[in-house]
Amino acid sequence: MHISTLISDIYERVESNKKVSKENLEAFLEGLSDVVVKQLEEKRNTSHEKNIRMSSIGKPDRKIWMELNGPDVKRSYTGGTLIKFLYGSIIEELVIFLAKEAGHSVQELQKQCQLEGIKGHIDCKIDGEVVDIKSASDFAFRKFKTGTIENDDPFGYIGQISAYVEAEGQDTGYLLAMNKVTGELALLELDDFSLINATKRIQHVKKLAKSEEMPDLCYQPQPEGKSGNMKLARDCTYCPYKWTCFPDMRVFRYGDGLRYLTTVEKEPTVQDVTDSMKG
Repeated sequence: MHISTLISDIYERVESNKKVSKENLEAFLEGLSDVVVKQLEEKRNTSHEKNIRMSSIGKPDRKIWMELNGPDVKRSYTGGTLIKFLYGSIIEELVIFLAKEAGHSVQELQKQCQLEGIKGHIDCKIDGEVVDIKSASDFAFRKFKTGTIENDDPFGYIGQISAYVEAEGQDTGYLLAMNKVTGELALLELDDFSLINATKRIQHVKKLAKSEEMPDLCYQPQPEGKSGNMKLARDCTYCPYKWTCFPDMRVFRYGDGLRYLTTVEKEPTVQDVTDSMKG
């Protein structure tokens, strides 16, 4: 079988009434058990390890610099966030199970690879191709489905898969995403035109790590309508270093969620929760 038919084959499998493979089911349940135990029993590291990882080389320069040279930022996770981490891992196990059930070869799960002295772990190879599995929000999933992730990739997924592909000596890699809202799947093939030169990128990141100069902002603040206020770019709102970049930023609670304002020309009429967010 070829990976190009993976999505249609999975849909066909779940729509059928075929008997489930005992071997596949046992592997799936074992994987689920490992995921649940790891997420619920192991102590979560609330600080960031200051070393270069394959999974981070595709991130913006300033984010990487902050992770390697910036202040120690303690990360606190709400119960809801921890549950998101858990079902993200569960989705990965589910997708692997479904690929096997659909008749595709799934090998080399979590295989360690190395490039320029930097280590990483590939999710798996499906039909011999390097695959990285992602669970995605409805908004993010559209980028995988349309291929626009190549132009809007704040988490560095393209750099990550590029490093895996290069380390494995292959020419193509695939991002396999599941929409957490709808269950829809998308398979994005990345070839020489889409993949970055991971070796050069790692070399750049190593130089970045030794630099004392902080790189430019990852994303510039954006206008908040016609108020004259400027708000944090969407992809910056999730960053643990946003207060380092914008120490005078203010946070307001609107009906549709929090809004991070880097410049306030017109005072909002909603609750200011800056102090509680900084603390």
